[in-house]
Amino acid sequence: MTQANSPNEASSEIDSRNRHIAQEAGLDQDLESQVPARYDNFTVTILSVILIALVAVVIWIAL
Repeated sequence: MTQANSPNEASSEIDSRNRHIAQEAGLDQDLESQVPARYDNFTVTILSVILIALVAVVIWIAL
């Protein structure tokens, strides 16, 4: 192991080792490492219906 030249380098080396250990142990499943779910057809359909209904209500009120 090499010795770091500055406190920032030492800290980043420790962080790097900790991340590696967490990945090997499977402990890195925090929110930042998870991929968000994709929208499925049902969600897109419901959002489209709501949007169309809102536009229709706005047009109806404006007339």
